[in-house]
Amino acid sequence: MSRKIAGFLVVLVVAVSIGLLLAQSLCGKIAFVVTASEDSSSVTVHFIDVGQGDSILIDTPNRDVLIDGGPEAEGPRVLNYLGSLSITRIHLMVATHPHKDHIGGLIDVLSSVTNVDEILINNQTYTNKTYTNFMNLVKSHSVTVAQRGQTFILTETANLTVFNPVQPLEFLSVNDANKNSVVVKLQVGNTSFLFTGDAEADAEQSMLEAGLDLQSGVLKVGHHGSRNATTQLFLDDVAPSHAIISAGEGNPYGHPHEETIQRLLAKGVTIYGTFHSGTIIASTDGTAIIFPDSPQPIPEFQTNMLLPIIMTATLLGLILYRRQLRA
Repeated sequence: MSRKIAGFLVVLVVAVSIGLLLAQSLCGKIAFVVTASEDSSSVTVHFIDVGQGDSILIDTPNRDVLIDGGPEAEGPRVLNYLGSLSITRIHLMVATHPHKDHIGGLIDVLSSVTNVDEILINNQTYTNKTYTNFMNLVKSHSVTVAQRGQTFILTETANLTVFNPVQPLEFLSVNDANKNSVVVKLQVGNTSFLFTGDAEADAEQSMLEAGLDLQSGVLKVGHHGSRNATTQLFLDDVAPSHAIISAGEGNPYGHPHEETIQRLLAKGVTIYGTFHSGTIIASTDGTAIIFPDSPQPIPEFQTNMLLPIIMTATLLGLILYRRQLRA
């Protein structure tokens, strides 16, 4: 091989490497157009990126459900997201528990022109300004206390069933708010999602002992991926193929905790995180669940390392080739 050909090959490989890097960069910036469910059997679940908090929209052709709204500062983001889908009516609002990183953003929704037909609460009182402001707005709406076994019909093929809490509340301390989280399972045909709020080990054990059908294709991981949730027994029973972790990037709690990530990975679960991919969208027709925006799994292969790896390999190849010429 002549030196000219070798030089050409080196340039070609470097050019391809740069092309790969640019392609990666552009793909990361593609804006996907989000539309509300239009197919008569389609249900779309939006895990809205609200930083360190939870907010989930279940969009069906008949009834729309909003589970939590993130912290109060994220209220405008939730409202804008609803507006981008032309949603002006929430048929069921679920406030999983009274912590401000879950109900804070709901205050803006309740204060807006958005119509809210019914609000599901866990019936636990709390003492902070966010909770007080939220409950003052709730009073003017139809309120239902969550109770294990309740079912809400969304479409002919989709329903939402309450798995937690029981009433009277099973966990009575003011520090047990997470354990009393409203946990609901969305069943759409042969597909399912389990939304766990901030439910921790004790609540998970309660659901296991009740013999509930926990198996779900998608698990919204409890308490932002905390080590105090998603126990091995619970995970074994849910047996999800995908898990979503809603948490803020660089949050002070270290969520998600490494123990939780490793438990999920050991079960072969594909993990997505809002702190990593932003808002995550899942859609189902009742037979399969897809993620149309192709979020990056955790952990992912670091594609940003492709260029340095390929260029290093190219330079090493060139050095070896020159040594061979001198031999």
